[in-house]
Order: sequence, then C-alpha cells, then structure tokens
Amino acid sequence: MNYTTYYSRGQKVFLINITPGRDDSIFEAFSATIVTCDNHHFELRPRYTLHHGAENPLKKGMQFKVTAESFGSGVQFSAEVSTVSNTGFSLKPTGPIEMYQRSQVPRLDMIVGFRSFTRSAPLVVFQEEWQRLQEGLTSSKAAMLELIPNQINLGVGGLRSVSEQTGRHHDLSVVFIELVVGEPPVCAVAEQLWRRVLPDEEGVAIGHRFVLIRKDDQRRIQRHIEQLLKQQGRKLKKQKNNWELLDRMFCTSTL
Repeated sequence: MNYTTYYSRGQKVFLINITPGRDDSIFEAFSATIVTCDNHHFELRPRYTLHHGAENPLKKGMQFKVTAESFGSGVQFSAEVSTVSNTGFSLKPTGPIEMYQRSQVPRLDMIVGFRSFTRSAPLVVFQEEWQRLQEGLTSSKAAMLELIPNQINLGVGGLRSVSEQTGRHHDLSVVFIELVVGEPPVCAVAEQLWRRVLPDEEGVAIGHRFVLIRKDDQRRIQRHIEQLLKQQGRKLKKQKNNWELLDRMFCTSTL
C-alpha cells in the first residue's frame, strides 16, 4: 500500500481515537501535521500542545483513524502509536487506505444559548476540565454559566460563531450550547480551524471542530437540526454514514 500517494509532509490530518477498551460513548480526536512519512512510518507534530508535564494523553499502543483530504476526496487509514516524545509522536499504519466522498452533514444557522471559554493550555487540561464539567452539568447549574442567545451555525461536527476582534483567540475552547431552554447544554471541547474578519470589521467569524464530545450530544444536535428543518418546511436529505464521526472503519465497497 503506497500511503505517500495520498499523504505527504506538511499535510494536516485529523486523528480519531479508536483504541479498544476506551469509553466508546465519547468522540475523542485531535489534529496534527505530518513531519515525515513513508509506507511504514509516520512522524507527526500536534497542531497544539497535548500534554502537561508528565500527563500525556498519547500512549504507545493507542489506535487512531487518520483522516485527511487528498485529491478532493476523503482518505483514511487505521494506525497505532509506536513512539511518543515531548514534541510529537509516530504512527505505524495497520490498515489499508480507504477513500470516500466527503458528504456534507446538515448544518444550520440558529439562535441558541451559547458561551465559549478559551485559554492557552494543553489538550489534557481541557480534557480534565471537560470531564469535571460532565459530572455535574445540569440545567440548574447551567444557569450559572449565563448562556446568552447567540446566532451560530451548528452541525454534529462543529460550529461557526462570531467573536469580537479584541477577544482572546486560542487553539482550544470549551463551548456550551443550550439547544432547548431548561435542558442541560451540550458541552464540548473544540479546536479552532479558521478565523475570518467580517466586513466592516464587525467581528471575527471562527470555525470550530469538536475534538471531545459525548456521542449522545452529537445525536441531540442532529435531532435538533432535523426538527428545525421540518419546522421550516425544508426537505431532509437522507445522509450517508458520516465516516469522520464514527469509530469504525468502512471499506470502499460500502459506498
């Protein structure tokens, strides 16, 4: 299998945790950049710091689905972590390359209770904070977050929001999304994908991708979008399996 046909130095990839024995009710991922690669070995550098001191969320033997875009299509393969260092890690491919058509999942502009907290901190700190929040997040405690109605563009994989130009912008954020008033909000860790200054400098649009979220919350987002589309009288398109949001692998023959 010639991996270097589709993957190359400097390419950004998205790694989804598929390690056996993990809590599979959680979608967990992060982004990295390829430093070097060949058909047997990938060296990667995370896009943001993963660890804090000796606490590194990456361990030798962990398994990931490595996804990227190549030649206008989605590509992915399974791999195992072979080494971990302070600056990066290496992967050993364990499965064939699979290509798929990147289908658009439903996304919708909506006004919801929303708030984002960001700071310069490694991923493991955000993971710990997210876990602590999950253990006690109820509708009554959510009121203390002062979630303010905001217009965002939301999908199961992430969101687009608008922030003031003078606000702090870091790679990672904890976001709270109140889909229905009176229900506990969705809580997720998201990575910043892009930033664009709006016309007349009225703010900054920021694209976020979820890197840590409960799959039940992804399903809540999906149902909420479908309900809003029905209310608007818009036709619901039948969606293919969303490979980027599932833990299992699909062969090209299933397309």
